[in-house]
Amino acid sequence: MKKKIASLLMAIMILVSFMPINSYANGSNNKVQGKVIFINMNRTSLASMLQISSLKEELDNRGYIGLMNIRGDKGTDDRRSLATMGAGRRANVSTESFINFRESNDNSSKVYEASTNAKAKSINDLTINRSLNENAENGEYGAVLGSLGQTLSENNLKTALIGNSDTIENENLVRNRNLGLVAMDQYGRIDAGNIDNINIEDLSMPYGIRTDYNKLLEETKNQYKESDAIFVDIGDTYRLDKYRLNLNEATYSATKSKILNYIDEYLKEVFSIVNENDTIYIVSAFPSDIDYSNRRRLSPIIKLSNEGKGLLASATTRRDGIVANLDIGVDILNEFGLENEDMVGKSFTTIDKDDNTTYLLDEYEKIVSISNIRSTIINTFVGVVSVSWVIAMFAVLFRNYIPNKEKVFKVLKEFIKLGFILPLAFLVVGIFNFKTQVSISLGITGTTILLYILGRILFKDDIKHMGFFAGITILAISMDCVFGTYLMKNSIMSYDAIIGARYYGMGNEYQGIAIGSAIFALAVLLQYRKIPKWLAAVASVLTLLTTASPSMGANVGAAISECVAYLVFLLIIFDVKLDFKKVFLILLAAAGVVFAFAAFDIISGSESHLSGFVKQILANGPITIIQTFSRKIQMNLKLAKTTVWVNILLVGVAIVGIMIFRPSKHFRNLANKYKYIFDSFIATLVGCFITLLVNDSGIVAAATACIYILIPLIIISINMIIFEDEK
Repeated sequence: MKKKIASLLMAIMILVSFMPINSYANGSNNKVQGKVIFINMNRTSLASMLQISSLKEELDNRGYIGLMNIRGDKGTDDRRSLATMGAGRRANVSTESFINFRESNDNSSKVYEASTNAKAKSINDLTINRSLNENAENGEYGAVLGSLGQTLSENNLKTALIGNSDTIENENLVRNRNLGLVAMDQYGRIDAGNIDNINIEDLSMPYGIRTDYNKLLEETKNQYKESDAIFVDIGDTYRLDKYRLNLNEATYSATKSKILNYIDEYLKEVFSIVNENDTIYIVSAFPSDIDYSNRRRLSPIIKLSNEGKGLLASATTRRDGIVANLDIGVDILNEFGLENEDMVGKSFTTIDKDDNTTYLLDEYEKIVSISNIRSTIINTFVGVVSVSWVIAMFAVLFRNYIPNKEKVFKVLKEFIKLGFILPLAFLVVGIFNFKTQVSISLGITGTTILLYILGRILFKDDIKHMGFFAGITILAISMDCVFGTYLMKNSIMSYDAIIGARYYGMGNEYQGIAIGSAIFALAVLLQYRKIPKWLAAVASVLTLLTTASPSMGANVGAAISECVAYLVFLLIIFDVKLDFKKVFLILLAAAGVVFAFAAFDIISGSESHLSGFVKQILANGPITIIQTFSRKIQMNLKLAKTTVWVNILLVGVAIVGIMIFRPSKHFRNLANKYKYIFDSFIATLVGCFITLLVNDSGIVAAATACIYILIPLIIISINMIIFEDEK
């Protein structure tokens, strides 16, 4: 009978993943094919773009705007961001010295053809092999440089590159034609353009040169007639940012105004020559130095196409107004009705919103505030948790030397419980939509106090008190996943759009919390006979579905680790003996859940991380699996040396090690008295081990899951050793 129940639970966890789920699919492109003009105003903020009269007027009537993650492969800078746009994946390229786009002449063509064995075009990167080799040898994401330009070329669509971001250093010209990384094909070639004879001398401008806007406009008009995709580098915005430290506040402001006026006149003409089927992208490939230093590391992107006004989004981010640089090349191809399987970015979706600029600037303020205080608050949280555990452990060991120890331990227990309350406070404070660092900090403090008071009013018993917080936490996480993870996106202890490791679904920190809080909450209910065992099984299935399915929690690591942890817990509480066969069936069930999620994700078109991973495997073979897990291992090794979360794991291991021996038979007594809670410790520990293996931030998830082992273990131990011994 027990074996049948266990088999039934496994089957339910697999079959439930086929339940209908809302998808997040891209709309189809039904517009008549036009031309694309891509204008790079590098090192410019959205606020500065809005100072351009013609652009502001255009955006008052139409246009979709967004903020773009700029992350590249193994680094973040202008050239990697641009290369990523052209590759449709995070890309790596050679240093600035070895990106050398030149217009063709007899000598440069011979040099290029001798090194590449490819026929030169109008513009060529003479040192393209350096970038190709750098990306192949050191790249982590399998990017194919020049995928955008290659796809356009293979479909007989002509590309053109106009302008440059050249500077002068020590009276020598320093060439910067990095926008070519977006427009080029896989051999570093571009069909047409002007990148050499486009600047004029102007001693009032940075480096004594500026873009010749008359010539830029003339070249734009010519290439608009001859080419299909025109890439324009304004140049002056980049030069101004690089030259900023040579100017004072007044001269910088005056120079900036002059440049924006030049751009204004240029854009007026561009807007007048395009037709309704054309698409204009106005992008800053990278933020200014001062913005980057202040963690304002999302760059603006504007898309003008037909009518409509609002925000850009994509299936990469599933977040209104936030996109990634790897989406741009894919969206340009989508404008021509094309796609490239090597590109993993997603084409843009548009969200109608009249107050799009106000909304996006407010959202950006909140994102930056959270990013700026994240490490301080998390470090404080981890410090409080770790220190409270260490103090408690020493207090228990040297209890006979503590005066008024009952009062001391009562206060200490409440202090330790902060580890249960704060993750919940970090999550639910997002309801209030605080935007500044001060308001966010005060909001977390106030929410923590209110939650503690509420829990203490409702429950006097320590175990029930902790069970209450665990239950509310997993309920809040599950409900948030169902309704679009708004709280998760705005939580201090979750992912960051600026970092770009994850944009949606359940974060890795809360993956561990979902494992630990769900199992502990169910264990407390079972311990006090508040629910039958079958209801614990149903609750586990529902939690798995909401927190791990592609269209809700969207966390592959959670799908595996939660499935294993929940199954282990259910098998233990049903008194099913775990042997090699059962372990194999548990792992098979976890694989089945992931397979089912992946199949439904692909069929429904929700385009989560999981379906993207599966598509990459189908396109590139098993090497994708090796690359992915190699990256996960490297990330965990890096985190083991740098993340503060590892302190929780180290302290936890030390405490468990001590309690195995001191006092004698303590674990056996705890297991006898609190069977289901002890069972939850075992299942959560298994979940910690699995998440370490399958998640690129496994150390983080394992640490947060450990909270739901160590805090109950310490508090129950204090009650058993201190208060019951005294009685």
